[in-house]
Amino acid sequence: MKGRIFNIQRFSVHDGPGIRTTVFFKGCNLRCQWCHNPESYETGIQLEYFADKCVGCRACEAVCPQGARIQDGHRIHRQGCTLCGKCAEACMYGAIAIAGWDLEPETLLETVLKDKKYYMNSGGGITLSGGEPMLQWEFLSEFLPLVKENGISVALDTAGNVPYWKYEKLFPYLDFILLDIKIMDDTLHRKYTGVSNKLILENAKRFIEQGIRIHIRIPLIKGINDTIENARQLTHLLGDAPNVEEVRLLPYHTLGVRKSQSLELPVCEFSPPEAHTMEQLREIFGDKGVC
Repeated sequence: MKGRIFNIQRFSVHDGPGIRTTVFFKGCNLRCQWCHNPESYETGIQLEYFADKCVGCRACEAVCPQGARIQDGHRIHRQGCTLCGKCAEACMYGAIAIAGWDLEPETLLETVLKDKKYYMNSGGGITLSGGEPMLQWEFLSEFLPLVKENGISVALDTAGNVPYWKYEKLFPYLDFILLDIKIMDDTLHRKYTGVSNKLILENAKRFIEQGIRIHIRIPLIKGINDTIENARQLTHLLGDAPNVEEVRLLPYHTLGVRKSQSLELPVCEFSPPEAHTMEQLREIFGDKGVC
C-alpha cells in the first residue's frame, strides 16, 4: 500500500516538541475557509501554478506532451493536463509544482530516519499532518510500526472528524495527538468548515478518557472564533484533564491565499485577532495556554 503525500518538512519546530519531520498527507474532509494548506483538500494529485513566479520563458510549453499554453499573460491552460510533471521539472523558477506523490511505507521511513539523531537529542520525532492523515489510516497502520521499531516518537495532527475506531487502531503507535478544535458552536462550525463538529467534540472527550497525551490547537480568526465564549466552552470540554498538556493559540495568517490562487480555488481572506484578544484568550486557558 502507498501513502499520498504533498509535503515533507524536515527540521520542523512548530508541530510538537523538539525537532520533528512533519509529513503532510493528501485529502481532508473539512473545508475550512482559512485553510493554509488548500492543496490538501483533494486526494488526487494536482497542478499548482504560481503566476507571480512565472517569467514567461515558456519552458513548460516546450516540454508539455499535451500542448498546454500560458494564457492571459500568466494563466496556465489546464485542460488536457495529465499531471505528468514535466512542466514542473522544466520550470527553473518554481512557478509550477505538482501537489501529491505516492510513497511506500519503507520509502517514507528512509526519509524520516535521516534526522533520527536530531529527534533523539531534542525530544522530537515525526508528526503526521495534512490535510487529514487519518483518511489514510490503513497506510499509517503499515507505516507506524516501522517507525516505532526505530524508537521514534509519533504525533498525530488531526481535526478529529474520523470514526473513533480508526484512531483506536493507531493508538499503540501514537505518543500524543495534536487535536485541532476550530469552533465550539455547531452552526458556526458548519458555516466555516462545511461540517458539523459533533463527531470532533465527541472524539475529543474520548481521547481525554483514553488518557493519550493531547495538545489542543486553535486557529484563531478575528470575529469568528476569537471570542471569550468560545474559549470558555472549550475549557469546559477539557476540564482539568492532566493529559491535555497545552492549548496552543494560532493566529490566522495568509499563507494559504497564494496556494488557493495557484489551484484556482476561491480565496477567502480573514484577519488575525488583536494582540490584547490573544492575551485574554491565553489567560482563560491558564498555565496550559500558549500563544
